[in-house]
Amino acid sequence: MKLTCEQLEALLPEFFDGALPTNLSDAAGEHLATCTSCTATVDELGQVRDLVRERAALRLDQNARDRIRRTLQ
Repeated sequence: MKLTCEQLEALLPEFFDGALPTNLSDAAGEHLATCTSCTATVDELGQVRDLVRERAALRLDQNARDRIRRTLQ
């Protein structure tokens, strides 16, 4: 099975979650092996995902949480 760039793009959420069926995962790998544009996109999205995960790990102290709550009220 050969994927187009558009087909791969539609599969990216499952691709990043490791939730693609084997046949689609293999097809995605084959496409990425030959498409520099999609490879660059996947690399960039992977970097964004890593940054979001790093930021999500930040913890706010109680004072900061209280200020945010007051601001949102």
